Amino acid sequence: MKKIITILCLALLVISTLVLGGCGSSDTNNKKVAVAFANSSSSWQKNGQTIKEMLEKEGYTVDLQFADTPEQQIDQIKKQLAESPKCLVIGAVDSTALKDVLSEAKEKKVAVIAFDRLIMNTDAVSYYASFDNLAVGQAMGEYIEAKLQLKTGAGPFNMEIFAGDPADNNAHVFYDGAMEVLKPYIDKGQLIIPSKETSFDQVAIKGWKPEGATERMTKLLQGPDAGVKLDVVLSPNDGLAGGIRDALAKGGYSEMPLLTGQDAESQALDAIRSGKQTITIYKSPELLVAKTVRMIKAVVEGTQPDINDVKSYNNGVIVVPAYLCTPMIIDKDNLSEVK
Repeated sequence: MKKIITILCLALLVISTLVLGGCGSSDTNNKKVAVAFANSSSSWQKNGQTIKEMLEKEGYTVDLQFADTPEQQIDQIKKQLAESPKCLVIGAVDSTALKDVLSEAKEKKVAVIAFDRLIMNTDAVSYYASFDNLAVGQAMGEYIEAKLQLKTGAGPFNMEIFAGDPADNNAHVFYDGAMEVLKPYIDKGQLIIPSKETSFDQVAIKGWKPEGATERMTKLLQGPDAGVKLDVVLSPNDGLAGGIRDALAKGGYSEMPLLTGQDAESQALDAIRSGKQTITIYKSPELLVAKTVRMIKAVVEGTQPDINDVKSYNNGVIVVPAYLCTPMIIDKDNLSEVK
């Protein structure tokens, strides 16, 4: 009888140990998430706060930080890693500056999710959540192609090209997507570039600064574009489009050329209504945030996140598995679709 009681006690001890162990694996410390975002626009702040609120409602502990410079972001990430989060989500200030600090994340086995901007030159990035950025550039190019009826041989048309910040991998991808569509027409002479500036380095605007776009467009109007009627200006986002628009207006343009953009900013939507911008590309922040939160939860819970691209995003060291959301072209005919 004593032997049976002893066996029962041992069994209860084992069961209680297993139960307690299971509870320990799901405690708050194992649901720590660090979010390190750029502070370059209100959209970054809004997206970061939304991610934090959504996760905290489900019992996660979230350390959210915003940085103005790469150095500040690196310092923030170091402090976040010292708290041993399960997952680190980064919207990079400079996507090329994080290699060294992320080696520490890899050593600590912290999963790293790149949000919107791919982090370059490191094998420490686990996943990438963004929009199909190549498709964004292609959509701009295809809109120009259709609007000008380039497939029918129409032209020639005068065009100038702008690209985004060299430190942002997305800028390179947008440019590649657009030029994939438009370069054949440049080569055929249907699209003429008066400045002859077509390479990414020639047309990039550091820091995505609208004033940088204004400055370059003004120089073009005073130089190779003087006396030329521009039919198209390829702008990779709404901020640069605004800067370009300012320069064109001061340069005497009462009617704007076909002008592209991205992000569906309120000023761009107003410009489309008034005929001063032709299109913008809408990337629903709610959609991207929701997909990112699902990815974070899967990482923390030890399951496989949803992935729909495993070949497109090479960061110079590895191909990063990605979930890519679908963007939408907005022009004057479907403005109501942007809320």
